Formats: sequence, structure tokens, C-alpha cells
Amino acid sequence: MRLRILACIVLTLSSTFSLQAQTTRVFTVAHQDDWQLFMNPNVFNSLQNDKDKTVIIHTTAGDAGAGMGRDAYYKAREEGAKRALRFLSNAHRSGAGLGDEMTREMVKIGAHELLRYRYRNAELYFMRLPDGNGDGSGYPIHEQKSLAKFYAREVVDFKAIDNSTTYTNKEDLLGTLRELIKSVHTTDSLQIHLSELDPTLNVDDHSDHQTTAKFVKEAVVGHFKGEFYYYINYQTGNLEPNLEPNELLISAGCWGATTSGLGDYRHSSTWDDTHNQWLSRQYFRVVPIGVRFVGQASFEYLRNSFRAGYFHLGYADCYRHLPSE
Repeated sequence: MRLRILACIVLTLSSTFSLQAQTTRVFTVAHQDDWQLFMNPNVFNSLQNDKDKTVIIHTTAGDAGAGMGRDAYYKAREEGAKRALRFLSNAHRSGAGLGDEMTREMVKIGAHELLRYRYRNAELYFMRLPDGNGDGSGYPIHEQKSLAKFYAREVVDFKAIDNSTTYTNKEDLLGTLRELIKSVHTTDSLQIHLSELDPTLNVDDHSDHQTTAKFVKEAVVGHFKGEFYYYINYQTGNLEPNLEPNELLISAGCWGATTSGLGDYRHSSTWDDTHNQWLSRQYFRVVPIGVRFVGQASFEYLRNSFRAGYFHLGYADCYRHLPSE
């Protein structure tokens, strides 16, 4: 008989972004502008300690069904992500910046070639998988294939839009993500940042956001120790603004750098009311990797206040402890 023990505990996390820690923080997103809108200023704070490592993995090309066409829309979005990273990396330093030169290289992870950019203590990865559309239905140019369908094993042979590699099945992509995280995790502790998977909290999210998080979570659990940071995405627009004035300045500057990449590549700017409403908000929860919740998460997301590289987050929830048979 399996014993089930319900334990309601209160956690207070302090110094999670301590400048004395040596931490690898892996931010995993579907599109090239997701982390700027929903995971900042956490990305900015992660970059402040040169002994830490900040890694941002973009799973899809964010091509919106254009493939490599539409005047290379996917490249414009990648350019925006690169500019945003450089802005954040230079924003907390005094004196001359590093410039716009980033180390660009194709790296082999398992059997697959991935595009990587490096800048100081940060790395950007672009996997360039097909954009799956908001509902996961896919686009004609990609034979209606999507990340959601690939995760559900409804399709096979999922090819990057630039033909750089093809993932034969779900396990192939899971193994690649796991090996990628293993290769970048060179510090004492590990944080995995991803989209909130509770649909009652992260309402009406994009299919690619959710499926990226599912892939990442499955790739990590049972193989790594550390913490999951779960973020609310579009729904933050319906929540109270919770950033301090200096944090809002950083988020707005980062978003301005992002949108400039689109404009300079002859695409419409995303500096608009729809996107800008998310800049004053960042909602997330922190859960140890491997912890299982009882039913839906029952706590309220609380305001996160950063002070000199430190923040304190308090929340309460009930966890299920399932001992072995």
C-alpha cells in the first residue's frame, strides 16, 4: 500500500540571485522575444555576476509561418534577441561596453548542430524549429507540423527551418535538450526558467510556450538538481504591475533594443500597447526540481522585489510526498 502524505509548507527563499553564488541559469523560451517580456528583470539580474552563467535557449524560429521568407522575419527576431542581451549585459557596467561583436558558432550537441552566440558570461541558442501557431495547429509551409504535435507523437522528422538538423522523434529532442543543459551547467547550482504549466494560472498561453516548457521539464526531471522558475506569460497583462521604477526602466530599455532589431530589418516594430503592457510585470514561482504539487497550485503569486542582486520570495503551498512502495 502506497503511503501518501500531504505536507503544507511555507518557503522563504533569500539570496537566490546572490552575487556570491556561482549559478547556471537556463532561460528556456519558444520565441526570440519571450524572455524580454516575461522573464525580465530576472535575466538582467542573472547577468550581473561574471562568475555565473546565463543561457537562453530559443526552441522555435518564431517565423509565424513564413519559414525563411518574408524578408527573413525569423532573423529580424533573432537580431532583436541579440541586441537585448547586449543591452542588459552592458547596462549594469560602468565604462566602455564590449561592443556588438558576439562569438557566433555552430556547436554539436549529440547528433545535432545548434547555432550559438556568446557575449561575456551569456550564451544564446537558436534551435530554429518551426513556429507552431498559437493553437499548435502549425502552418502549411511546415506541413502543419508543430512542437505540440511532435511532443504528442503525432508527427515525426521535425526539421529546423534552415535545414540545419532534423529531430527524428520526441526522444531525440528531449535527449538534445538534456545534453545541452548538461554541457552548459558548469557551476555549483542550476536554475531552469520556463513557462508556467498550470493553465489556471497561465491562462490562454501560446502552444509553443507551453510545449517548450513540457519538453524542458521532461528533459530535466530525474537528471538534474536545482530549481524550476515558472513564469506567467500573456496573463500578466491582467495582473497588477509589480516592478520597481528602476526595474521597469531596465525592462523598457531591453524591449526597445529588441524592437529595434525588427525595425532595422524592415519589419514592423512591436513597440505597441499590446506588448508594452507586459513590461511592468514579472510573475513567477520557484519550485525545487522534482517536487510535485497536489492538484492545481493554490498560492497567489507575490510581488518580487530585487535589492542589490538579492530578492526575497515567500509563498505557501501543499506538496505531495510519495514514498517508494
